[in-house]
Amino acid sequence: GTIALAPLLASYMPSVPEDFQGQVELHGTLKGPLKNKSQMEGSINIPVLRAQYQSIQIGAAQPIRARYTQSVITVEPTEITGTGTSLRLEGNLPLQGARPATLTAKGNLDAQVLRMVRPELRSSGTIAFDIHASGSGKSWGTQGQVRLQDIGISNPEGPISVNKLNGILDVSGDKVQVNHVTAQVGGGQVDLGGSVTYRPKPEFNLAAKAKSVRLRYPEGVRTVLEGNINLTGNPQAAVLNGRVLVESLSFTPEFDLAKFSDQFENSVPSQPGFADNIKLQVSIQSSGQLSATSSQISLEGRLNLQAIGTAANPVIIGRADLTNGELFYRNVRYQLRRGIISFEDPSRTNPVLNVAVNTTVQQYNLTLTLRGPVDKLTTSYVSDPPLATADIINLLARGRTTQEADAAAQGTDALLAAPVAGEVSSSVQKFAGLSSLQIDPLIGGNNHNPSARVALQQRVTKNFLFTFSTDVSEPGSEIVQGDYRVTKRWSVSVARDQLGGVSVDGKYHTKF
Repeated sequence: GTIALAPLLASYMPSVPEDFQGQVELHGTLKGPLKNKSQMEGSINIPVLRAQYQSIQIGAAQPIRARYTQSVITVEPTEITGTGTSLRLEGNLPLQGARPATLTAKGNLDAQVLRMVRPELRSSGTIAFDIHASGSGKSWGTQGQVRLQDIGISNPEGPISVNKLNGILDVSGDKVQVNHVTAQVGGGQVDLGGSVTYRPKPEFNLAAKAKSVRLRYPEGVRTVLEGNINLTGNPQAAVLNGRVLVESLSFTPEFDLAKFSDQFENSVPSQPGFADNIKLQVSIQSSGQLSATSSQISLEGRLNLQAIGTAANPVIIGRADLTNGELFYRNVRYQLRRGIISFEDPSRTNPVLNVAVNTTVQQYNLTLTLRGPVDKLTTSYVSDPPLATADIINLLARGRTTQEADAAAQGTDALLAAPVAGEVSSSVQKFAGLSSLQIDPLIGGNNHNPSARVALQQRVTKNFLFTFSTDVSEPGSEIVQGDYRVTKRWSVSVARDQLGGVSVDGKYHTKF
């Protein structure tokens, strides 16, 4: 009778797609003395073999027949057809004696068929086969080609995609030679070469050269890479080594510093597989001074890292030197004075910070130094003019000292208005992509009828910051300011105040 394919596949695969449908019907005969296999005869007849997943279909165009007689297995001409697929198989295989074997596989297979076993993939393109196997005993050999034609494979949740994979796999003897294989990976170009030996045991020696490849990893970061990597070994023990140069970094609009650091703390163990047997020895360096900018963060620096561990659980070690930058956090603008992020733990990716930033709130110049791993970060505070640590924290969190905050919080209206204003400003800031948006009901007006000061900042480019502020209770009180960094040391500030006056200031930045 007919047997459903889904339960059979479930025995060999982690999961089977819910929409998968398939049937197989098998008939067989065997007769003759078991003690003398050369006199045994048998046959296999598969009148039904078909599978379907969504719009993808594949199956046997006619019954598949094979017979066994005089120690020779003969496969009658068989054609597998379906979505973009037409593959013809036939030949014979002697199990004893010196008679030669002849097996052929010729035709095309649509890469969409991969989705039957990996439904999360998006695949396209064609794999063309023209393989001939012949010989006997130890002189058995295989000749032919496998052509890859515009293969595309991607996973919406994955960090990278492969498109326009083209090339030739030359099959000769016990080896598959990778020739003229190219692909577009992450929008860049990758050239592949090398060989895979499949007898007497699998061994591979493959090399890849990449240029301008865009990687969507870690989450919130876009990286453009180039480099050379090599994969050598076998399925039980392999090594991936080489050098990768980071050409550029950028942040996505939804980049969140807290979520970014959580990626390294909440990793989910993967299922054991081939990736666990691939050891990593890959250096990761910046090709020059890197610059990455978003509305919330701007950084410049250099990378000198190394990927170790396994392909299933990679670990980053080394250090990143931050030479310049700024960060908007809770609507406060922090400028980087110095920064080192080191990765010293060989068992897991564990960034350790030694970063100093400064900011100005009211008339106070504040310096914060952050040291330690992300999950156990310690912060020290310095103020000029001097303030107690509690006052510095209040200045950063609320924009006023402890005494000023206590006085402002006495009004009931102010107590109710402050949280609402904070929620509104945070929502609008994310929606509009602003660097900073402040709505402060405690400044201007009085406690009986609090008015609001609105201040916004937007980083137009990495060197230009635009600031606008106004008190909505006093028409004509707008202040507009633009800050442009000419060089790393020099910057120019142009401001127009509420009276229409324009001032230009030049600043020289140095460290002591």
